[in-house]
Amino acid sequence: MRCTIIFTLATVLAFGKSAHGYKTYYLMGEEDRMHLDPIFKEIDKLNQLNKDEPMHVPAYIIGSNGYVNESLKDSSDIIEMSNKFSRISMHYKKMRKFESAEWENDTQLSLARAQVFTGDGNIMNMEKYHLKLFGKDDFISQMAKFNQFEPQTCKTPQSPQQFLYFFYVLFYIVHELKAHALVEWSWLLLRKFGQDVSIEEEDRSAYKRTEGTLAKIKDLMSRADRSVWRCDPWEHKSGVTYEEVTRLLQGYVENEVDLNSDGVCSRDCGYYKSARNEGCFDSKFCSEQPKCSGGVHDCRFVESSMKICQAEKTSSRRYEFIEYKSGLVHGTQEHCDTWSNSAKSWNRWLFMECSYCLCLCDDQSAQSDRYFNLRPVVADVKNNRVVTGLRFVKKNRIFHLQVQEGELLPLGVINKPTLQWKPVDSYSIFDKNVTDTVDYHKLSYESRSLDLGDVKAENNSAVVTGLRFRVMGGHLQLQVQFSAVEFESGKLIDPTKTSHWTSLGTDQKREKLPLRDAQVSSKSSVPSIPYPSDNQYIEFTNTGFVQDAAQSTVPFIDIQDVVTEPAVPLSGIGIYYKGRDGYGGFLAPRLTTYDFTQYVQVPTWESMHSKDTI
Repeated sequence: MRCTIIFTLATVLAFGKSAHGYKTYYLMGEEDRMHLDPIFKEIDKLNQLNKDEPMHVPAYIIGSNGYVNESLKDSSDIIEMSNKFSRISMHYKKMRKFESAEWENDTQLSLARAQVFTGDGNIMNMEKYHLKLFGKDDFISQMAKFNQFEPQTCKTPQSPQQFLYFFYVLFYIVHELKAHALVEWSWLLLRKFGQDVSIEEEDRSAYKRTEGTLAKIKDLMSRADRSVWRCDPWEHKSGVTYEEVTRLLQGYVENEVDLNSDGVCSRDCGYYKSARNEGCFDSKFCSEQPKCSGGVHDCRFVESSMKICQAEKTSSRRYEFIEYKSGLVHGTQEHCDTWSNSAKSWNRWLFMECSYCLCLCDDQSAQSDRYFNLRPVVADVKNNRVVTGLRFVKKNRIFHLQVQEGELLPLGVINKPTLQWKPVDSYSIFDKNVTDTVDYHKLSYESRSLDLGDVKAENNSAVVTGLRFRVMGGHLQLQVQFSAVEFESGKLIDPTKTSHWTSLGTDQKREKLPLRDAQVSSKSSVPSIPYPSDNQYIEFTNTGFVQDAAQSTVPFIDIQDVVTEPAVPLSGIGIYYKGRDGYGGFLAPRLTTYDFTQYVQVPTWESMHSKDTI
């Protein structure tokens, strides 16, 4: 089929008087507008997908400092491409201004000539960048080589698939369209002023370039990871980047005489696997420290004589460090800013030694933050809002998984002004009508496990609209509410009836992800990496005795926002563990972005020309 386009144009000349005399102006005619309007509409439609959002770079070209590594060849190509496309957008905006206002002929002709002059320097020369992306260099395939366990991935606020989608549609296709519109407008104008040139060649090349890319980008997107997670911050800050479960299991020095109601010392420390404080014999060291108000577990004998540097009363720690007579130290030995006590085993009735044991205290006092919210957290589905982000929050000693919500618009767009963090329920465990196992879950020595993994929609017809925790077999487990959606219109389909709750699989056997003799999570000098979480669970436990005198509860809770830019609907959410060997690590939320693969389309070029086109 011939692609040469023949135009019949009406001349619209307007004359306006300036301070310097008469000048001629050209205003775009109706036939010109009819020819260009379909292209404009396609561009405007695509721009709505990512309005006023920056274009992010591929995660793998971001250096260790969080900035683009400009020494990489690929990064320089991206920067060059970005600069070129910015110029195209600038010219396109200027051209659109000519639709509704009178501009001098010379101004318009100057812009038109800039679009169609020949040479590699012409910003309309899209062939070079098409070959870079999809040709022998195959840059687009390199950008698809993301993996959720690569440290770089978490440095961009988009999933690998989301990046490919926006890069292709809003970084490549939309600028291909803008370039095409500029060239068509330029020839319209130049022909009007006497230059009779066919635009067949440019029309054919733009069509061929985009036609051949669709299958490839869909294949890459279908295989790309859709998870979004957060890197460790530059600096760990308690209450800012992480929170802790406190005094769940904590190193505790107690004499065996106080661990039984008989007041005898006829057994060794290892006997006391599960006991309680039964008193304070003879007002010894037990009278100089707060007693354990809960269970005492897993006692062991280390040495008979020790010095104990107790922590400040406001601290969640009991001890800063323990120094034994032999020189062995549990914890980090520094200058003791508080007062130091001695604890030395002693004999009773000459032949019976009453030993000091090092145990774990399950302290259920007011200093122990160990509660997880069980109440449902649901987006405002009545106003077509969906979940777009997550973060952990600790409020009134209770951990909440807070959701970011936003109004869903057509084609998976989120109405940016509606984005907000849904306030968490501000209740206390002491409030009236607030009940353990109903409103919250209390961790304990016997029940301190959390199931890891992602809960995902079974198909692409549902999005995340809520979440809650439940307790199954003593394990905290995430449940996710999904609601049916019509993608084209962006409308939730009767969410009060179609919404349903889905849990992590309960039929498979889960393996424990062990944390043994761990150092405090925030002391790691290298960034955390995610551990595989399928069919795994983790127990909150104490840090190592040697490393930290068993004073902290790990893993810590990462409280950084986990969101995407731009915000998109989600097909799943989950909780995973990240850390490094030898350290306590962090629990954190993870997002699974909506699968946009099936909605990637290239423009139908013929449909963007008038019906009179041959």
